[in-house]
Amino acid sequence: MLTFMYLLKLFDSPFPHPWDANTCVLSLQSDYHFEYTECDALGSRWRVAVPNKADICTDLPDPVKGTQCSFSCSEGEFLNMQLQECQKCAVGTYSLGTGVAFDEWDTLPPGFVNHAVTTSAGDAPADCSNSTWTPKGDYVTSNTDECTATLSYAVSLKKPGTVSFEYFYPDDSIYFEFFIQNDQCQSTDSKSRWMKTSETGILCSFAVEFGLKPSGNNVLYWRTTAYTLEGSAVKPVLIKNIAISGVAFTSECFHCKPGTYSAKQGSARCAPCPAETYSNKGASVCRQCEQDTYAEAGSGSCKPRPACTNRDYFYTHTPCDSEGTTQLMYKWIEPKVCSETVEEAVKLPASGEKQTCPPCNPGFFVTNSSACEPCDKGFYSNGKACSKCPVGTEPVVGFEYKWWNTMPSNMKSDISRRDFGNSGQTWEVAGEYVYTTPGDQDTDYLMLTLDVPGYRLPQSMVKDSERSELSRITFVFETTCTADCKFAFLAVRGNVPTNDEVEQWKGSNSKQSYSYLIQSNSTISFTWIFQRTEELNTVRHITPCLSDCALDVQTRGGALLHYNFSPLSNVTGFHSSPRFTSKGLRYFHRFNLGLCGTEGRVPATCVENVTASGREVKGYVCQSTVVPSDIRSQSTVSTQPFVIGDTIIGVTTDTLLNSISSPNWLFPPAPVLPDVIFYYKSSETTQACKQGRSGAIRLRCDPSVTEKDQITLPSNCSEGTCDGCTFHFLWRSQHACPLCTKNNYREIVSACIQGIQKTTYVWQQPLQCYGGESLPAQTVSACVTLDFWLKFGVSTGTIAAVLLICISCYFWKKTRKLQYKYSKLIISSGNNECELPTADSCAIMEGEDTLMMLISKDEQMLLTACKESVKLGMNSSSRQSHRQRLLNIFTYCESFKMIVLKACLLFSVI
Repeated sequence: MLTFMYLLKLFDSPFPHPWDANTCVLSLQSDYHFEYTECDALGSRWRVAVPNKADICTDLPDPVKGTQCSFSCSEGEFLNMQLQECQKCAVGTYSLGTGVAFDEWDTLPPGFVNHAVTTSAGDAPADCSNSTWTPKGDYVTSNTDECTATLSYAVSLKKPGTVSFEYFYPDDSIYFEFFIQNDQCQSTDSKSRWMKTSETGILCSFAVEFGLKPSGNNVLYWRTTAYTLEGSAVKPVLIKNIAISGVAFTSECFHCKPGTYSAKQGSARCAPCPAETYSNKGASVCRQCEQDTYAEAGSGSCKPRPACTNRDYFYTHTPCDSEGTTQLMYKWIEPKVCSETVEEAVKLPASGEKQTCPPCNPGFFVTNSSACEPCDKGFYSNGKACSKCPVGTEPVVGFEYKWWNTMPSNMKSDISRRDFGNSGQTWEVAGEYVYTTPGDQDTDYLMLTLDVPGYRLPQSMVKDSERSELSRITFVFETTCTADCKFAFLAVRGNVPTNDEVEQWKGSNSKQSYSYLIQSNSTISFTWIFQRTEELNTVRHITPCLSDCALDVQTRGGALLHYNFSPLSNVTGFHSSPRFTSKGLRYFHRFNLGLCGTEGRVPATCVENVTASGREVKGYVCQSTVVPSDIRSQSTVSTQPFVIGDTIIGVTTDTLLNSISSPNWLFPPAPVLPDVIFYYKSSETTQACKQGRSGAIRLRCDPSVTEKDQITLPSNCSEGTCDGCTFHFLWRSQHACPLCTKNNYREIVSACIQGIQKTTYVWQQPLQCYGGESLPAQTVSACVTLDFWLKFGVSTGTIAAVLLICISCYFWKKTRKLQYKYSKLIISSGNNECELPTADSCAIMEGEDTLMMLISKDEQMLLTACKESVKLGMNSSSRQSHRQRLLNIFTYCESFKMIVLKACLLFSVI
């Protein structure tokens, strides 16, 4: 009512005064919003306009009669305060109608309040200002330190409602409670406020009604308190999808978060996008991912497909066929997100290799189709054929799985994720055993569940009343891990939906057997759970430095660099720069580093030699304080040793791994190749380092460092650490360079000098490799110079040109002579057909006496015959008789290539 009277007073002045500082211009609709006043005794209320800014004081809409206090909107609708009526939400938005939902946690939603207090009772309480609930996108996480963090939200209910949320509570080192407090300071019963743990990784759902006072103001509290008494790392509590019902209405619709959509108006909730699609905030449809990208269901963006590796497929066996054989089959892990077409990608191995089927498990027999079927009642078997039990005996009924060709019908495989998803086949049969396939995420819980219908002792054992063992389950297992993996065995008793953890193993374990006694018929199922790592920020495809200290790193350009850090595996020690106490005592920090190596390697050791006990610590990285002294003839005294890293977390070029950061600004930038960073962690915790100490060693390629490796500390943090918990080192060495390959050198071919050509190989500069392939020796090969071929070509062309000119001149001259002779004969004959020139001028010209001398005596006789024939030919009466004779003589003359005679005979014939 006070708000209403205040707003009513604003309308006492009939006209605004522009010169008055307390008056304003005409307000736009965006400058104010509408609210309802408190309901009166009759259930009525007023709608008033409230300015968004303090300087808007006039020209607001007048108060009007509001809706009744019992008014509410349905799902998918919101109350339009301007019209005071319910309207459907637009596409891309949703509304619960009489409720509110919080499923986006990029920031803390309006209305939520963070509060943290210390639990220490000492004189110097700890600083808990940063111990709050932290938004993480799809969920909000609790604190993990020894402070009490509270997340609260106030809601005004108009009718009875409920509150529901989903949570993940994996660690009982945190006390987690949820309770409701009404406006009369009444809280939820203390016995029902403590939440149950979810050790198996399964998402837990919680819902409760507002029972104390179903209407009015209520405050919701989520509170956590961590106790790190054992010094182990604490896993936080995760909460998501908070929904509250019982409010009268909502004045706006909520946009669908990225990865979801609503395709029609009036949606009460948004549907997740299917796999291979994505959506932005407020989407009405999902978009298809582009080629070479992928998206999981409910994704807000697409990611590039990585290259397929050996971890992206698994093998299994087909059921036995009629011939008693099974086929080895390779399959991609679904959903398949890797690409086979990118560089360095592996292909799926060929399937179809036939193998002999293993025998059936005890209690089963082989059918004609090579399948395994259970024996009938009263029969038993060793896996081959069923036999009837002898008289006076009965079969001992049970399950014995020795061979794994197919998954038994009473067993199932499943996967549970920290992002609250459950799907996928994670355990596969492999003949003699069943194994876990690579999960989509390293934090996945890979679960195998065995259902048991019940237990019954043989009749011969029922009479034994002192027997407490009803049944027994025994299994053999082996774990091989490169991270902080965990393997757990759980049992479900009765109809309780939660699992009781029976036993847990961490890290790698050799092959061993475990048995569990069953003393009650209420135990109905068993679950085996394997998790590769518990860290939320674990990076996939990290290649740790194992026994051979080898590492392959793929550059951004796609090239694969091969490293071999074996020369650096021996323990290396160095001192920090000298420091001085307030009394002037000089001391150093001694660091010992053992980069990597086999299990039998010599670890880095730091000792304390002040006392007789001589305490020492061992690990990959350790530190001690060294003081120059003459105690007991010792040149130095070592004290305060501690381990910085006793476990290698991983090796990568990234600056962040498993919450351990190695910022680039700590050291000068790398010139060409990125630094290879070794990450270590210590299990020993302190009051200052609740998560334990950690270390990061940067290996930088420097081929110029040949005599002694250079290890330096950050210039800004001279003691090697800036926060006292994480230590940083820069190790320059030629052994930190990748192995040399053919890509690191180039060839230089010299000119051909006197028929000899030399090929010399030189390193690419700047040189960024060491070892590996050596530089090839200089090669010499025979060659032909360019001058020789040029001279040969010019000479050959010149000779050919001269010869062609000579031949052309010769034939031109001969042609001219023949033309002249022929024309002269024609002129000499004149018009008299039968008159021919005298024989002594036949084809003989002046200056051709030499030619006549070359004619032999036979040719002269032929010439004489030619003359006589010509004379006879002039007589017309004998012309016909002599024509044939002339032709014969002409043929004879042709054989001698005599041009003169041919010309004479030709005239005779004509």
